[in-house]
Amino acid sequence: MLKTRNKRKSNMSTKSSRELRYYVGAIGIFALVIGLLLFLSFYQIPSENKDVFISITGMIVGSLSVVIYTIIGKNPDEVNSLKSKVESLQSLADQMEERNDQLEAMIIEIQGRIINKLTTIGDKE
Repeated sequence: MLKTRNKRKSNMSTKSSRELRYYVGAIGIFALVIGLLLFLSFYQIPSENKDVFISITGMIVGSLSVVIYTIIGKNPDEVNSLKSKVESLQSLADQMEERNDQLEAMIIEIQGRIINKLTTIGDKE
């Protein structure tokens, strides 16, 4: 009992520290993009470095969707893993329902046989 509680506590602290890192990292990238926009509003990029700067800025801005998802609490990897878990549980539930139907049919058949045997015994007496 104590080991399970400590294990859960450790697992939760690891999970919360990981979420905190994601959150801080996402806010850092967001702040970087805002800083770049402010920098570009005050200074002009030299023409010889313009292509490199534009490609780097494009990659950073391209990651904003993941950053925003992380800030609002939706981790795409976590969502995908939860979706796959739900799908596997749904298939398991479907299998259990099918097996339950088979068992019910078997019980009905056994009840029918018992009734037939009891009625034939009652007829003999």
